[in-house]
Amino acid sequence: MNDHDSALNPTIPGQQAAVAQVKTIGSNIEVEMVEEESVVKTTNSNNSKKFSMIALDLDGTLLQSNHRMADVQAEYLRRLYLEDGIRICIATGRAPHSVYEHVQQLALPDPVPVVCSNGARGFLLSFHDDDNDDNLQRLQEIFYTPVDRHVVETTIQLAKKMGYCVQYYLEDVVYANPIDDEHRQLLKVYESITDCQIQEVEDDFASLIASGGLPSKMLVRFRDNGLQEAFRAFSDAFCSTETPLATIIQGFIPRADWFLEILHPGVNKGNGLRTMCEELTISLDEVVAMGDGTNDIEFLTMAGWGVAMKNAQPSLKKVADATMEWTNDEHGVIKTIEQLRKEGRLLVSK
Repeated sequence: MNDHDSALNPTIPGQQAAVAQVKTIGSNIEVEMVEEESVVKTTNSNNSKKFSMIALDLDGTLLQSNHRMADVQAEYLRRLYLEDGIRICIATGRAPHSVYEHVQQLALPDPVPVVCSNGARGFLLSFHDDDNDDNLQRLQEIFYTPVDRHVVETTIQLAKKMGYCVQYYLEDVVYANPIDDEHRQLLKVYESITDCQIQEVEDDFASLIASGGLPSKMLVRFRDNGLQEAFRAFSDAFCSTETPLATIIQGFIPRADWFLEILHPGVNKGNGLRTMCEELTISLDEVVAMGDGTNDIEFLTMAGWGVAMKNAQPSLKKVADATMEWTNDEHGVIKTIEQLRKEGRLLVSK
């Protein structure tokens, strides 16, 4: 899902302390388009850097508005790796199972580094062809930063008190505790967008917590008229002290509802990218990061060169090193990479 800027209200108690911890994810129709004067608008003069890895956000960036990757982009990235040795990394707010199909479509011969759940989890993912094996994916865990148990328990209790539905992301499974048919309908919309299956629980995740299964993230879902009330309640619970207990992302699921995403306070896509690069022994200076939303701010600023999509949020364009001329529906990712290749700014290793 694409991101839009948060409309923070300084009059809400506890919100000022939470501002630095809050970002928002929103619908395509609320994206503000900005016309650029040239193919790439650069905000710094350092054009001498060369890059060995391209790190890509999914929704609003590599994926088109239908949440699918165009075959031409998959083929280009595959050729870029096979012929030039340029590493491809995926960095997304999505949960792991929502990434598998896109990595499989890339069909790279070597594992693809994946940073998911907005930086809470990282792994190397590959696929193999074996008619006798139903488990085609191979996953090597690199890091996992779950939500603290106290925050998990408080989130469940507070959501239940306010009548909200909670989604609990544990490894490759999404669990949920819908309390009525309307919640179940919202879960169906989410499943259709992300191609995942949600497992319902009736014990408010008690058995999962008891087994030590702390989630990479939690989603608290509610009706659109409950955004301020929900944000105020959870920011008071987790972000009203000098040291926040959680990162809160507020956002919107198209055709469904608003949500709050609860993460460990040290989690963001930028820190996830840094940890992944340390594992791969790749310098961050050699990474190009491309994104479109406010949850990509740390991601773009951490990389050696951060590029915002044409359809990116204004707040992301302000911190990006460059803004491309093209949107995600215009294959902006591969057009920008091709420009870098022609300029000799890729560290070709083959």
